[in-house]
Amino acid sequence: MSDEEPVDILPTLRKECLKSCPAPKAAYEACVKRIEARGEGDCEAWYFDMLTCVDHCVAPKILKYTK
Repeated sequence: MSDEEPVDILPTLRKECLKSCPAPKAAYEACVKRIEARGEGDCEAWYFDMLTCVDHCVAPKILKYTK
């Protein structure tokens, strides 16, 4: 086995895949602005919608890096 530390590629793939999810990202960012203006509430549902989109993009790509 190699003495090198393994590199976690997931954050990089998520960042790349976020570009392929403009609608969920825009909806989440709009929610964040509303919450900041109002001062209460959360954007959990919008965050998970965005994350689901990103994960659908990441899933086939991450398998290339697993052994």
